[in-house]
Amino acid sequence: MKVSIIGAGSYGTALAQLISSNVNQVFLFGRDFSLLNEINKNNVNKIYFPSMKLNENIKAFHITKDAEYIKDCDVIVFSVPSGVTRDVARKLSDYINGKMIISTAKGIEYPSLNTMSQSIIKATGNKNVYCFSGPTFADELIKGFLSGFTLGGDNNESREIMLHLLSSPNILCDYSEDIIGVELCGVLKNIYSIAVGIFDSFSQSNNEHYTFLNLCFKEMKNILDNIVNDKDIINKFCCFGDFNLTTNTDKSRNRTLGLMVGKGLLNLNDFNPSIIFEGMKSVKALKKHSNKVGIDTPILNFTHQALNSKKNVKVSINDLLMKIRKELN
Repeated sequence: MKVSIIGAGSYGTALAQLISSNVNQVFLFGRDFSLLNEINKNNVNKIYFPSMKLNENIKAFHITKDAEYIKDCDVIVFSVPSGVTRDVARKLSDYINGKMIISTAKGIEYPSLNTMSQSIIKATGNKNVYCFSGPTFADELIKGFLSGFTLGGDNNESREIMLHLLSSPNILCDYSEDIIGVELCGVLKNIYSIAVGIFDSFSQSNNEHYTFLNLCFKEMKNILDNIVNDKDIINKFCCFGDFNLTTNTDKSRNRTLGLMVGKGLLNLNDFNPSIIFEGMKSVKALKKHSNKVGIDTPILNFTHQALNSKKNVKVSINDLLMKIRKELN
């Protein structure tokens, strides 16, 4: 088996290392010629993992210049930012026609409200699209720490292939037939990670943090209960595990975004703007969808306001807690 991974960033590279132990060859596609040459010459991704030797069956290619090599692969893994997923899929559509595609990006389009699998399908016409998601930081995944994935696929064949690709003594997998549900968990955990980051910028105790965390998880569960088909998804790696990883860990970019918003330190020159815009887009998309189906989401609304208005954040937090207190009583 040969696998193409689209995206030579930290997560794409970590996946390449994991998957390369289970297949004949992994083709890792990126845009930085210098980085790609370094991978092929020294088996090192010098930008993200300069001290990690990559397996020798990982070969790097340029996503535009060498795209024809994708045709030689059995499975295509998309590991590019959600904001460019549709565009990349459209440009590669001639090379991935009929291939099995797996999406790993955690995002949602706005205003279309398409998840990444839906975006790839619409961009390529290829309906053979699946996903996996879970509490997996790239720097820990590539080092072989115990990690969990939820495999999103609606047939046994897709499940078996994904299980084979991720096969490792340190990888645990659960499974959902609700592909969209798995993807929505990834979007929601990012949104509530921003919310927790904003709240924690004013929090003074563990009591406060975990009380608010509980409220976030409750609201996230309410949204999922009203949208997804897999009613057990709340217990799976893509939901409970990833939610906790992202909201409780300072390595989380979305939590960091929330902290910076709360402290008034947000500066596009100091923070990756793609994370800011992705966070804003996800909040807008889920707010639109929740309003459409009539779900009450005070924390989601608070996060949207904090990202899009100049109202004092501390006042917004007090207003939010007052609203929640009334609803609980």
